[in-house]
Amino acid sequence: MRSVKMNELAWTSIEEVAGQEVHTVIIPIGATEQHGPHLPVGTDSMIGEEISTRVANRLGDTLVAPPIQVGCSPSHSDYPGTISISSDVLKGLIDDYLDSLDGYGFQFAVLLPSHGGNFPPVETAAAELAPKYSELSLIPIVDLNRFTELINQGLEEAGLEYQEPVIHGGGTETAMMMAIEPSRVRNSELRPGNEGLKSRSAVLNLGFQSVTDAGVLGDPTVATPEIGEHIITSLVDGYTAMIEHERTRLRNW
Repeated sequence: MRSVKMNELAWTSIEEVAGQEVHTVIIPIGATEQHGPHLPVGTDSMIGEEISTRVANRLGDTLVAPPIQVGCSPSHSDYPGTISISSDVLKGLIDDYLDSLDGYGFQFAVLLPSHGGNFPPVETAAAELAPKYSELSLIPIVDLNRFTELINQGLEEAGLEYQEPVIHGGGTETAMMMAIEPSRVRNSELRPGNEGLKSRSAVLNLGFQSVTDAGVLGDPTVATPEIGEHIITSLVDGYTAMIEHERTRLRNW
């Protein structure tokens, strides 16, 4: 089966399908930031690319662009390894991606953030950039509450009563990483973190270390690969349905 990842394809292969078999391109928008001592700083980007790839395979007429692997992560800057960019720089990256993709034959571009701090700036960028392109219609997946709902729905489907109101380095992300990149999870470093976010104001003004020393919210010790698969499936089901709905509305506009 042909890969759905653009960076694994020759340009001639992309030319053959763009606008013919393939009408949609997904741009995963991740981050490079700390996720506790047990997960890599690329966790958000790895999860976002995996979800995007599974959605593209499910849709059947979609490719996945190379992920944007840095995002808006200023509250994590006290932890070594975090690389944060401003919302203006993120908007510029998205604009350059879309400028490059516009005119190849794609009809829709899906912006799919997988880091909570990227949802607001991606939504703002999409609203400002959408009228600019000649062929592309933008579909931003930027409802953070829905993202959290789908993750917790996956926990329920896995038979776990545990829920995470705020997601960062805890049971859900650890479970997803166990499912997709198990060799990247340092099981010997799994420790419960703070449950929930105690003060958003503290995080904004003082950084993430003000609410958790290790950089973890929730309990990663509950995670298993099976739970991770349930969570990923819930996200893929939900996002596939959202994209199909938005494409239908745009085509019938």
